Amino acid sequence: MAKSLERLCSVIESLLLVSSEPLPFERLLEVVQGEDPKLLPEELRAAVDRLIKGYANPERVLAMGFRVEEVAGGLQLRTTAENAPYVRRFLSARPQRLTKPALETLAIVAYRQPSTKPEIESIRGVDCGAVLKALLDRDLIKILGKSDEVGRPILYGTTPKFLELFGLRSLTALPTLREYHELDREHQQQVDELYEAERPTIAELAGAAQFLMDRQHDPDLDELDRAVSAAEAADQAAAEVLNPPKPEAPVEAPLEAPVSGTEA
Repeated sequence: MAKSLERLCSVIESLLLVSSEPLPFERLLEVVQGEDPKLLPEELRAAVDRLIKGYANPERVLAMGFRVEEVAGGLQLRTTAENAPYVRRFLSARPQRLTKPALETLAIVAYRQPSTKPEIESIRGVDCGAVLKALLDRDLIKILGKSDEVGRPILYGTTPKFLELFGLRSLTALPTLREYHELDREHQQQVDELYEAERPTIAELAGAAQFLMDRQHDPDLDELDRAVSAAEAADQAAAEVLNPPKPEAPVEAPLEAPVSGTEA
């Protein structure tokens, strides 16, 4: 027998309560259908939407002390910003602060991913090895692979932990730098007040990446980029001249076997 919408909401809340990380819809569907094989995905989706809409009510959130949000590709129970100081004191936890170099590096990776270490260092103008390692250790960035550029530098991208830290459903929810900086101060504050106090905010991330917009309109840096590209092209051409590809050995035609038999 199919469960009612209210019953499904209750089940979802219980699963979120015991989940230590954002719960993807696919996993949620797998668990619920394990007990109720006849449940349709659209029925569960309707229950999820109802739950999110219900927790969006400010009066309910204030009364409950937590809310349901879609972050990092899944659902998660999250405490309210108003109660954050009490929760932090209870857990004896420090605010999740990021240093200015870490925030700038993370902003470059977030807005320019996949990014390489040389690319990040060319933008910031300083060595970023230690900062990248720290971000890797905190699981805010990850290694995506290697670039096809000379030297095969490592490519970096953001992780689900990054989305969870900033309260983002997915990378598509991250506003573009131009969109964000075109907002006035009041609307920027409205964007950031959705997040818990003393956590990194979208304002800090976008503000740290402001130089990316400035860089796009800096003629000196644009000229430098063109010079670097020309130098790399010249190096590649010289390498091809000094180490020409070896010609392939001609393929000999197979010898025809003699035809047996007698002539007429």
